[in-house]
Amino acid sequence: MLIFLDFDGVLRRKDAPFDRFERPLLRTFEAAVRRIPEARIVITSTWREVVDFVGLRKLFSLDVAERIVGVTPILPGGRYREVQAYLAEHSAETIAWVGIDDDPVSYPRGAPVILVDPARGFGPEEGRRLEEMARAFRKPRA
Repeated sequence: MLIFLDFDGVLRRKDAPFDRFERPLLRTFEAAVRRIPEARIVITSTWREVVDFVGLRKLFSLDVAERIVGVTPILPGGRYREVQAYLAEHSAETIAWVGIDDDPVSYPRGAPVILVDPARGFGPEEGRRLEEMARAFRKPRA
């Protein structure tokens, strides 16, 4: 499963200092990811425009950083278009994915997205939803 991750409003609330994540939000996100062994992360945040891939990975704990596999391309037309371009470029059109974002217009209705309240950031409720979505995506074993 791929997690397409935004930062602002997710790992940093809208009124928090702009240049860093909030530790409680990051801990909650990383704890949820650790409970999903198959999860890999692709960064969709605009931070990817000013911080290189290595620098983005350094923002996370080592074990979670190892799961960050890329960034979406920067394209006109919004985040969903960028996600679709990433999936097409990596021949992953059929892989299960979920977006985590605070912007309700970033994805079309019906897209697999966890919408985060930017005033609260990523909390336990979002962590549970991420884990539930991962379980739903898993194929039953034969």
